Amino acid sequence: MRFSRYLRHPWPVAAKVPVAVAGLMIVVGIVLSQQVLAKLADTQEQFLNDLSQSYLDGLTSAIGPSVLREDNWEVFDAIERAQTSHRSLRPIETIVTNAENRIIAASDPHRHPIGAEFKESLLDGRVNFDPAGDVATISRVLAYPGRTAGAIFARFDTRHLATERRDVTLALALTNGVLVLALAAAGWLVMWRMLQPVRILSYHLGAARMDEAKPIPETTIEGTHGEFRRLFRSYNDLVRSLGDRENLARRLAEERRISSLGRLASSVAHEINNPLGGLFNAVATLKSHGYLPGVRENSLGLLDRGLQAIKDTVRTTLSVYRTDRTPRALESHDLDDLALLVAPEAKRKGVNVKITNALETGLEIPSTPIRQALLNLILNAIAATPPGGSVSVGARSDKSGLTLTVDDEGPGLPAWAIPVLSDASTLPPLDRSGLGLWPPTPL
Repeated sequence: MRFSRYLRHPWPVAAKVPVAVAGLMIVVGIVLSQQVLAKLADTQEQFLNDLSQSYLDGLTSAIGPSVLREDNWEVFDAIERAQTSHRSLRPIETIVTNAENRIIAASDPHRHPIGAEFKESLLDGRVNFDPAGDVATISRVLAYPGRTAGAIFARFDTRHLATERRDVTLALALTNGVLVLALAAAGWLVMWRMLQPVRILSYHLGAARMDEAKPIPETTIEGTHGEFRRLFRSYNDLVRSLGDRENLARRLAEERRISSLGRLASSVAHEINNPLGGLFNAVATLKSHGYLPGVRENSLGLLDRGLQAIKDTVRTTLSVYRTDRTPRALESHDLDDLALLVAPEAKRKGVNVKITNALETGLEIPSTPIRQALLNLILNAIAATPPGGSVSVGARSDKSGLTLTVDDEGPGLPAWAIPVLSDASTLPPLDRSGLGLWPPTPL
């Protein structure tokens, strides 16, 4: 849990670097301190070895003949003189034995009486020094040509050397501590100054995430140098680029909104304008021949169905229209109305329209979308057919469904219109309105 919490909230770089510098200095200080203490121990051992060898050299010269004669008093007197002349060596005790390892004389006769057996073994002639101990020992064999006369054993007080090492250790610890604190403070100060541009950039990035991105002030940029100045200027270029892109996006959105409104208005006008000619024709017929019952009934039916189609179109455009649960079924006379609706446009273009209606009974499909789609197809066919040509319309139904056909004598679709009708992602060319060429959708 603590580790995952640390990962979620890591230390800032301004804290990591001083801590890393302090840790590195501690490691370096420990290694250097160990090296210094090891060197000090070697120096102390070498110093003690040199002094002790000098001590034994002088004592050996003084007691040589006395050991051969086993003159206890002469040997004891030589030991006393040697300890007095080597006070800096701090000898604790000195013991001289004969060839049978019996004590001839000692600096402390009460502890080591004359004639007693000395049970300690001889060393290799070098001082036995333990830096952690308080006593160092050394021994030497007294040899004369042809035989071994005896041996010298000596012990020295080394507590002052241990005190010296403790003082050096304390001095190293204090020095390293001061250096670690000083370097950690210096590292924190340096990193604080170095990371000031990073904090500025982080602040502006955070502000850009919460609100509109703002450029870094020029006075702040002038106060930086090198890479951070280039980074700040690059950030400002990015902010300006984002601002330009947002402005462009807003303009494009506004243009798309206006374009959508224009398309909507054009579509509504297109869908309503198509049946209006036929409706006006029906009105003219009523005015001229309304007294005839058959003409009046057919014209009024045409007007009713045409106005209902316009009503459905308007309701759909206003997004309040929903498909009726019981829509009016398609009937044969819905297709017969088309002849009257397209008659004015066909007469204007000089095109003959022939409708073959093979529907005998109603179909349970909505009438308005079928009427509107077929009306648009017939008007498009009239527009594409040259004067004097003809348009044939057929309608039949069977068990498989309703089949509607529209044949004209026009030149066919232009090359630019084919991908618009076959691919929903293709838009009409800019010089075309695109009316009637929306991406294909199911009826």
